[in-house]
Amino acid sequence: RYSLPELDLGLLAGADRNTLGALVGLDAFMIITGLVGALTKVFTFRFVWWTVSTIAFLFIIYYLFSVLSAKAAELDEDTQSTFTTLKWLVVILWSVYPVAWLVGTEGLELVNLFGETLSFMILDCVARVGFG
Repeated sequence: RYSLPELDLGLLAGADRNTLGALVGLDAFMIITGLVGALTKVFTFRFVWWTVSTIAFLFIIYYLFSVLSAKAAELDEDTQSTFTTLKWLVVILWSVYPVAWLVGTEGLELVNLFGETLSFMILDCVARVGFG
């Protein structure tokens, strides 16, 4: 099973189907546009796709902090605490992805391929803890 942490957070918060669909759609859009950016040969267009993908990520953050946080506030204290901890874990760890892409070989090439690959491997493992 592929883990979608924002879907897990939505289910934990008791979000409705429309909100869950929006989160999954934004996640898919973010991943696809990031992939297009990585596969694009024209340097300038890579950053256009990176920007589009990052904007989708910002919308996911908006949903986490507004819509889902409001729903979670209606739940018991333990569930609220779990939701808040997991929300921050997702936001902090996922915020590293666009930065890692930007400094990696697909972006500004400030980090070599080994460092970039190692960073993404570690980040993928850490970002999925508790959601897989």
